[in-house]
This record gives sequence, structure tokens and C-alpha cells, in this order.
Amino acid sequence: MTGERGAASADSTPEDAGEPVLRDTRRSLLLLARDLFARQGYRGTSIRQLTSRLDLTPAALYYHFTGKQQVLAEILAPMERDGETIIAEMEDLERTPQAMREVLDRYFDLLAHDIVAFRLVTKDLDVQRSAVGQRLRAQAAVLFAWLTGSSPDVADRIRAAAAVGTIRLSLEQSGVDLDVHRDAIIGRALRIMTD
Repeated sequence: MTGERGAASADSTPEDAGEPVLRDTRRSLLLLARDLFARQGYRGTSIRQLTSRLDLTPAALYYHFTGKQQVLAEILAPMERDGETIIAEMEDLERTPQAMREVLDRYFDLLAHDIVAFRLVTKDLDVQRSAVGQRLRAQAAVLFAWLTGSSPDVADRIRAAAAVGTIRLSLEQSGVDLDVHRDAIIGRALRIMTD
């Protein structure tokens, strides 16, 4: 806990020692990093910026994380975990229109769940080049390969790209109420796939 203000004494209990504070500090660091990475870019955000805005020392960040790369990995961990789940479930599905709808539904939800994290992955080259960025890109390639089928021709690849692009670009539109337009967006993507 070195580096955090309000450190507990050596003879205090975990509750007295601020276990909730530790979790809150970790969560606060992740939320702030997510915001700063989105506004300034991964490379443009320093450890000092992350810690000073929370009135912490850089040592406090290193108490919780091994460094900025781990912070990024933990910000993107829910997206990566959900992507792994989609891929595992997708492997057992036959490519029927109903299965395609299910996969496109899950893909939409994955991206819409944390649009800021999605934008980090799609817009920041440093994030794309990171280990977690590479894993997320590999997941996207598996999804795309499933959508195109086992022996895709150019038309299959175009359809899959257009369907995925419909979802991605729709999520990027400011002012789009995702709850209201969700079915229309996914329906359009499915029509592209089944055309």
C-alpha cells in the first residue's frame, strides 16, 4: 500500500487496512486510464498523469499493476473474455440464418457493452499492437472466418465485411440509441449475410 495516502498501520485488520479502499483505488485507476487512453491515446498517457489526478504516487499504481500494459489489458479484459465465449459457442453452430443472427447479436452486444474500449481497439495503433490488442484482433479474425464459411469466395468475404461494418459503423454514430436501433442494425447485418 506504499504510496497511497491513508495507509493502515501494520497491526490493523484487512477491513481496517482499507481493503475496500484498495479495490476502489484499483477501480479508480482503471476508470481514469480508460478515459485518458480514449482522449489522449495509450502512448500519450503517462503513469504520472494517471496517478496525479487521483492524488496518488506512481508507486501506488505499481502496487496494483505491473505497469501501463497491465492497466490496458485489464481495461480490455471483459471484451476479450466475452469474445472468447462467443468464439467457443460459435464453433458448435452450423452456419444457418438463425445461427448467424445469434452470432451477430452477440457481436453487437460485445462492442456495445463498452463502446470506449471498442474505440480504443479500433482507433489506437498502439493498442492494436499491444498483446491484448493482438489477441482481440485474432478473435475478430476467427469471427470473420466463421461468417465467411469454410470455402469463401470474394462475395462471401464482401458480405461478411459489410455485415461486420454495419454493426461497427452503426455503433460509432453519435446520437444512435442502441436499445432502440439494436434490432434494426442487427437485422440489416443479417440481411447482408443472407442476401
